Amino acid sequence: MNAKSKTTANVWRDEDDAAELTGTELDHPEGHWLQGGNPIDGEQGQAAFRAHLRKKQVNMLIDPDILEYFRQKAGRRGYQTLINRTLRESMERESLLDAVRKVLREELHHTD
Repeated sequence: MNAKSKTTANVWRDEDDAAELTGTELDHPEGHWLQGGNPIDGEQGQAAFRAHLRKKQVNMLIDPDILEYFRQKAGRRGYQTLINRTLRESMERESLLDAVRKVLREELHHTD
């Protein structure tokens, strides 16, 4: 194996392109899977990890200009991850706004 292929073998630009984790990549010296601080076997660890990170595939129509915007912003790859992050930020912002509105209503009610 030459040096160039060795340095690029594990490079990925999109989280979806990452190799499957085996447990040795985790921050644990023996590479064991832990659940609730207790060691579990590799098969159980992989299943729990996949279940936690599982994404759902959907088919949806996106306007061409929006798709192009995310592709350009993300570079050659990773635009789907960028779209996902943007949707998550929007969802979290809505939750925060709802919480602020609730607190304001309660404070206004208490001052009456």
